[in-house]
Amino acid sequence: MKHVMTICSVLLVVGVAGCGGDNKQRVVRVGANTQTDLSGKWNDTDAKMVSEALIKDCFGAGWLPAFMDENGRKPAVRVRGIVNKTDEHIDAQVFIKNIEKAMVNSGKVTVLAQEGSELGSVEAEQKRGASGALSDDTAPSLGNETGADFVIAVRMASILDQIEGQKAKFYKINAELISPSTGEKVWIGDHEIKKLISQSSVEW
Repeated sequence: MKHVMTICSVLLVVGVAGCGGDNKQRVVRVGANTQTDLSGKWNDTDAKMVSEALIKDCFGAGWLPAFMDENGRKPAVRVRGIVNKTDEHIDAQVFIKNIEKAMVNSGKVTVLAQEGSELGSVEAEQKRGASGALSDDTAPSLGNETGADFVIAVRMASILDQIEGQKAKFYKINAELISPSTGEKVWIGDHEIKKLISQSSVEW
């Protein structure tokens, strides 16, 4: 009898281990540019698509040729912080870097460092140059930093509509190009994204 109980115990352990094997996590590598929408939330694909669409619209507006005709140079633009009014935690820096990349790659404007850590690094290098620690031929000078002709301000909002097993997520992204010297808004743009997500037998 004791021998039979031992055999049953072994079979039980093996059976439990076998069932657990079906729940193993599996990871598959995909290309960094592969579009993935697993949860329906804002993701890297959204940030890239929206930034490219906004900058294309911005640089196709009349303010750019008017500025270049008047000043004979490309405008200097700085991206301000993004106001997030969605119900999600969104890494603003990822979105800002996508906007800056789209602007730089266009070749139509000069992109300036952000306020905060980036601009702080620039100012630290200027102070180091002024200290005499660097060669006069290479040292950045205080007071020579380029001022922004325009700043880009972005606001993000979202609306969620859902019933059991289905939900719709709507994102509205507004962007404005503003002259810091006059406060004039020379361009206003927006972009919208709507996602429909279905999931059976699961509560959100």
